[in-house]
Amino acid sequence: MQATEQSSRRLLAKSAADSKQRFATDRPSPIYFAAIFGWTMAAVSAALLAIVRWPLGSPHWFVFVKAFLLLGAVIGCATLFTVRHVERGGTVAALLVATIAVIFLPTLAWLNGPLADAITYPLFIALLVAGIAQTASAMRAAPAGLWTFAIACGCLFGFGYFLVINSRAYASILTPELALTGIHQLDTIFHAAIANMLVKHGALSTGLDGFVPIEYHVLSHIWLGCVSLWLGVPTLEGYVVAGQVIAVPMLLFCLSLTIHLFRRPAHGPGNGALITLGSLLLLFVADLWGWTSYLVSESYCLSMILFLLSLPLLAEIADPDRRDRLSLQLSALGIVALLTLLSKISVGAILVSGVGFLLWRRMGMTLLGLIKLAVPLIMLLMLAVAVISPGAALLLQVFEPFGFIRQYPLCALSNIAANLLLIGAAFQVWRRGSVRDKRCAEAVGVMAITAIAVAVLVNLPGGADYYFVNVGTWTAIAFLCAYGGATFEKIFPNPLAPGFALAAILLVALLTEEKRKSAYRVGAMFAELQARVRLVTGDSAGAETTTRQRLIALLTPGHPARAALANDVKRTPGEQARNTLLAMGIAQAHREAVFVPPDNLAFWNIAVECRASPFFVPAILGAPMLKGLSPPALKCPGEPHYGFARYKDAASEPLSDEQLCARAARWNLNTVLILSTPSTGRTLRCS
Repeated sequence: MQATEQSSRRLLAKSAADSKQRFATDRPSPIYFAAIFGWTMAAVSAALLAIVRWPLGSPHWFVFVKAFLLLGAVIGCATLFTVRHVERGGTVAALLVATIAVIFLPTLAWLNGPLADAITYPLFIALLVAGIAQTASAMRAAPAGLWTFAIACGCLFGFGYFLVINSRAYASILTPELALTGIHQLDTIFHAAIANMLVKHGALSTGLDGFVPIEYHVLSHIWLGCVSLWLGVPTLEGYVVAGQVIAVPMLLFCLSLTIHLFRRPAHGPGNGALITLGSLLLLFVADLWGWTSYLVSESYCLSMILFLLSLPLLAEIADPDRRDRLSLQLSALGIVALLTLLSKISVGAILVSGVGFLLWRRMGMTLLGLIKLAVPLIMLLMLAVAVISPGAALLLQVFEPFGFIRQYPLCALSNIAANLLLIGAAFQVWRRGSVRDKRCAEAVGVMAITAIAVAVLVNLPGGADYYFVNVGTWTAIAFLCAYGGATFEKIFPNPLAPGFALAAILLVALLTEEKRKSAYRVGAMFAELQARVRLVTGDSAGAETTTRQRLIALLTPGHPARAALANDVKRTPGEQARNTLLAMGIAQAHREAVFVPPDNLAFWNIAVECRASPFFVPAILGAPMLKGLSPPALKCPGEPHYGFARYKDAASEPLSDEQLCARAARWNLNTVLILSTPSTGRTLRCS
C-alpha cells in the first residue's frame, strides 16, 4: 500500500512537471526578446558610428557591417542552441563551447586573412539568418507589439549607450583624431600598443624600446587585435568599432541569456521583456554609485562575457540529475575559466572560487576531495599569475585593510552592498530550494565572500579592487533576476510591467550624472577636438557653439563641420608624422623600429600629457620604438604604471647609426626608421 502511494506521488509530480514544461513551450522562449534587443542595439550603434565617421575618412562603411555580422552570429548561435538544444534537455556545455568558438573565430585572421574571411563569412551569415528566421517564426505566436517593443528598446539603448560610451573618450568615436592631436586617454593607446605588439610581432610588450616584456592579461588584446585584422582597420579604430558594435551589446545579451538558463527550463522567469529590462534596471541602479568600467575596459567587458556564459553551466553541474555529462561539462568549464583568467585575472579568480567550492561540494567536502581539487586549481592560478601577475613584491605591497574603501568609499560600499544582498538572497534560496538551488546558492555566496574579502583586505593601484567586487554585483543581478523574476511575474502579471521597468530605467538614467550629461560631454569633446586642431595648426579660435549645435555637427550625416575637421587634422604634426612613417613603408614591414631624436620636439609635444607621447607609434602604427621614452629635457614625471617601470635607459637621446643598429639587434630588428621631424625622416638598414 505504501509503495503504491509513493508511486502515485511520483507519477503526479512527473505529470505536473510535464504539464508545466508543455505550458512553457507553448509561449516563445524569453531569449527571443533579448536576441531582437541585441541585434537592434548593435545595428543602431553601427549606424551611428558609420554616420559620424563617414566625413572623417575612415573606416569604410563595410567595416561596421562586418562588425555587426560577428555580433549577429554570436547572438544567433546562442539563440539557436538555447531553443533547439538546452531547452530540450541538452547540456549548456555545447552552447558555451559553440558560442565562444564563434566569438574567437576572427582570430583566424592572425594566421591568414583570406582564409579567415572564407570561413567566417558563410558561417556568420548562416548563423545570423538562421537565428533571425528562428526568432521570427517563434515570435508569430507572441503578441504583435512584443517584437516591436524589443526593437524600440534596442534603438533606445543603442542610442543611449552610444552617448554614454563616447562621452568617456576612451575608445570613442573620435579616438583616431584625439590620438593624432594628443588629447586622448592614455589607457586607450596603452592597450592598443599591447594589442599591436602581440598580434603583429608576437611579443607581450608595449614596444617603447624594442620588445621589453611586461606582465599583463593578454586575451582581450589578442582578440581585439585579431578582430581589427579581420575588419581590416588599424587597431585603434578596431577598439572603437569592436567595443561599441560587438562587445557591449554582447555583454547585455549574455546577461539575459544567463538569467534565462540559470535555472531549469520552466522554473525561471518566462517574460523575455522583463528579463532584459529588469536586469538592465538593476544594472542602472548599480551604476548610480559605482563605476561603469564595463563600457570602457575591453578586458573587463570580454571577461564578464565569458563569466556570464559560464554561470548556467555552473548551475547545471550543481544539478544532481545531470551527472551523466560531467566530463563534458568540466572540460567546457575548464576552457572558459582559463580564458577568463587570461582576459582579466580578477574575474577569473572570482569564477574559480565558486567553481572550486561547487566541485568540492559535489565530491563530498572531504579532505581528500579538497586536495584533489586544489592541486589543478592552484596550478591553473600559478600559470595565470606567472604570465600576467606584476610580481610577488607588489602583491605584498597592496595588502592594506580597508584601503580601497577609504580611497573610493562610494564605489566600494555600493558594490559591497550588492554582494551582501547577493549573500542574503542566496541564503533564502538555500533554505527553501532544491539540491541544485542550494548548491548554486552556495557557489555564488562563495563568490560574493571572495569579492568582499578582496575589497576589504587589499588596495590595488588605480582602484583595481573594483574588478573583483563588481563581479559580485553582476552575479547578484543575474541571481536575483533568475530566482526572483518568476515570483515577480506571479505577483505582478500585468502585461504593462515591462513598460513600467523601462520607465524606471529612464528615471534612474536621469538621476545618474554620467548618463544625464553624456550628450553634453560628447558635444564638449567634439568642441575640444576642434579647438585643439586649431591650436596646433595655428588657426584662429572658432566661434563658441552650444551643445545642440555641436551634436548636430557631429551626428548629422555628411555635415561639413566633420569634413572640415578631417582636412584640418591633416595639417597637424601627428598626422604628418603618421604619413611620413607610412610613406617610409612602416605598414608593410615586420622587422622595423622607429627612433625619434630628442630634438624632434614637434613629435614629443604631440600629446598634452607627456606620458602618452611614447605610445604614439606602437599604438597608431603598430611598430616598436627604440629609446622611445620622452627625452629627459621635457622632465616628464615618472610613472610606475602602464609598463614604464620595465624600461631602463630608454629615454630618447642622440645616438649614432652604429648604436641604433646595436640596439635594434637585441630584438632581431634589421631596419630603423629615424623620424627627424614630423615631415622628414630617413631609413637606416642594419646588417
